[in-house]
Amino acid sequence: MLPAPGEVLLLENLRYHAEEEKNDVEFSKKLAALCDVYVNDAFGSAHRAHASTEGMVRFVSAAAAGLLMEQELKYLGMATTNPPRPCVAILGGAKVSDKIEVIENLGKIVDQLLIGGAMAYTFLKAQGLPPASRWWKKTRCRWLRSCSPSWAAS
Repeated sequence: MLPAPGEVLLLENLRYHAEEEKNDVEFSKKLAALCDVYVNDAFGSAHRAHASTEGMVRFVSAAAAGLLMEQELKYLGMATTNPPRPCVAILGGAKVSDKIEVIENLGKIVDQLLIGGAMAYTFLKAQGLPPASRWWKKTRCRWLRSCSPSWAAS
């Protein structure tokens, strides 16, 4: 179903489709067939290699980052290149595995790194404290102990 000229087609949440997270090629082609131009303005999900963020880009004639994405990247660059001091970063979420590279890089830049959300339970468990939740990840505890950065111990 293509929109008529001048109309907009609004899709449901694509995460309801298994093909989305699998970055399925055929699903990506179907999504790409719905547009002439692809603009990604979803900074928070742009890192995911899903059909709607990475897969379909290969099948559209023109793709770009949106204005919000441009601003996010600008501010991220300023914050990670030469941040004003003292510099504190706050991270949250459930999956440490999605954020390991970010944690390692921020640990080199910031003065303090605050970890919250369900991800904090893995840090507590790695320090030998009993987590108050089932959300800690055993493999990530090994990673935390092996890298043992100063910010992981405090």
